Amino acid sequence: MAYQDLREFMDLLKKKEHLVYIKRELENGFEISALTWELAERLGPAVVFKARGYDMPLVMNVHGTLERNCMALDIEPGKNDKENFLKIRNRIAEALENKNKWLKPVMINNAPCQEVVMVGDEVNLYKLPVFKWSPLDGGPYITMTNIITKDMSNSNNGLNTGMYRVMIHDQKTTGVMCCKTQDIGIHVGLARSKGLKKIPLAIALGVDPVINIVSTTKMASFADDEFELAGGLRGEPVEMVKCKTIDLVVPAYAEIVLEGELDIDPKNARIEGPFAEWMGYYEEPMMLPQFNVTAITTRKDPFYQGCILGHPNNEGEMIRMPAIQANNYNILKRTVVGFREFWAPHKSRGYKVVVQISKRFPGWGKQAALAALSTGQGMAAANYAVVVDDDIDIFDQEAVDWAIATRMDPAKDVIIIPEMGVYPLNPAASGREDINPETGYTEFSYIGKMAIDATKKIASENRRSTGASVLPDEDALAKVKTNWESYGLK
Repeated sequence: MAYQDLREFMDLLKKKEHLVYIKRELENGFEISALTWELAERLGPAVVFKARGYDMPLVMNVHGTLERNCMALDIEPGKNDKENFLKIRNRIAEALENKNKWLKPVMINNAPCQEVVMVGDEVNLYKLPVFKWSPLDGGPYITMTNIITKDMSNSNNGLNTGMYRVMIHDQKTTGVMCCKTQDIGIHVGLARSKGLKKIPLAIALGVDPVINIVSTTKMASFADDEFELAGGLRGEPVEMVKCKTIDLVVPAYAEIVLEGELDIDPKNARIEGPFAEWMGYYEEPMMLPQFNVTAITTRKDPFYQGCILGHPNNEGEMIRMPAIQANNYNILKRTVVGFREFWAPHKSRGYKVVVQISKRFPGWGKQAALAALSTGQGMAAANYAVVVDDDIDIFDQEAVDWAIATRMDPAKDVIIIPEMGVYPLNPAASGREDINPETGYTEFSYIGKMAIDATKKIASENRRSTGASVLPDEDALAKVKTNWESYGLK
């Protein structure tokens, strides 16, 4: 079934005892952050609560487990996280490959997200229950964003929705993370090529859970319309409505929409940050474009949906983990002979990727590792790739480490790729430019990459062949398992 909005999904979560209404009022952003940290630690439920000084209720941790994200996609949850990851990843990967099943959005009038419209002096971002969430944050951050932009140079290209960080500067202005490795950065570059100084931008908060998932998905092309993909995943078109003050459309059943213009003149860029980011570090301040809010539209009694990052199981990571890997999986399935599986361990935050192959040719482990680092996401984010044989469970990192330790000669099986420009939020990077001379923004960090061939070595590689793995006799092991209790063992 397709959920019309966040509220329908919350109703399901409550019915399945995955949602708790907290009766006491939370004091500030630090208490909220600590609560969501502990919820991530315990893989706990979604929560609804109020914060001191605000009537608008907050809802958090809706996407905090892979089980709930299966529910969001109308998938029967599996027995464990591995099964749930594969169910979600495969569902999105299949949808990305089958564009004929995507559904174009439909337009409606009198949308719930515009039941209340605030413009002019009524616009005040501080009316939202947005806080400085972590002690070293540079200011209050709007999170769980669906930031909607379009290609101003080609109206045939689709809408982009992305989940990017947004720091409030004042009651009508925010920063918006925007770099060349993201679709929003491509939109900015194309608009500048046409001489534009501003582009329309909208931020939808509190949407149907499938839209949140799609906002973290790497599309096969920036020209694809992400709301069409969302329609395909939902099985029903996303209902959209025209904005009140800008030339964009937004999800009609969002809880809150911020409309405005992104100032892309480099002279008007403004510093923001630091921010407690998804990879577990406070990332440095960034020079980013300013978003000037022209309208805030809401439902009559809106929920503010947000998330707090930093913990390995943070809600943003639980959304992002399978969604962002789907396109990489599709690419490697097409380009790597003998490909079996791909996995970017979520506690490594995507900076490490592992590829499993059935090795058919000498040197094929190195080819697979370089292919993994050559995808768009691999080049932008992965610091190193490990390739293993199909006898290694790549979802078991101890098994992967065993393969590295016993099948990899550091002198022969490691390729070091020289330093290059990558996604700016890379804590391992040796350097980062504060201001790109071309765009005026913080665009890149600089780091090398590493390809590790941890496959079994074969004679045709002019190598000493890897020995056979030690395993007991299959018939004897089956007999022992059958007769286990007869040995007096439990």
